[in-house]
Amino acid sequence: MATQIILVSHALTQWNIEGRIQSHTDVPLNQSGRKMAVCLAKRLGRETIHAVYTSDLKRAYQTAGPTAEQKSLEIIQDIRLREGRSINQERSDTYPTLPFSMEVETKIDLYLRMTAALIQIARSHDDQTVLVVSHGGSLDIFINRILENTNENLLKYQGIRMALNRISYDTGRWHCIQLNENNFLN
Repeated sequence: MATQIILVSHALTQWNIEGRIQSHTDVPLNQSGRKMAVCLAKRLGRETIHAVYTSDLKRAYQTAGPTAEQKSLEIIQDIRLREGRSINQERSDTYPTLPFSMEVETKIDLYLRMTAALIQIARSHDDQTVLVVSHGGSLDIFINRILENTNENLLKYQGIRMALNRISYDTGRWHCIQLNENNFLN
């Protein structure tokens, strides 16, 4: 039985606007980001969602908050769904850099971490639909690797903030169903 996962990158933060590298710095959503999170909840309002997972960073679980509340679901935070750990990430007294086992991660490290988390989520929710809110860089590496490994060349991942990206996991294989849906933000 296939599990469908809706992958979404977190909504807008002030640091996104300023072009600052957040990585594991725990920056919250700004006002526009909070509005985007409400738009996501409205878009998913008529869909059945069985579980909601996010990274443990504020911007991810704040993005999922309105949808989880609407669906009466608890947000399950998983550190493995974080953005990649970069040597270039900024640090801030206001928004701390959270602890992590590695100071810097390679793309392969990040891919393996994301894959392990998403396989565990998929296996825990067989034949269900799960919302996963993560981060742009993490999703970029994971989704592009799926596309490379499955020869689903007709689909192109564009890395659009807050876009819905639907993938399925069935008998150990990933498939991209739909990528880059973001018309609900207009």
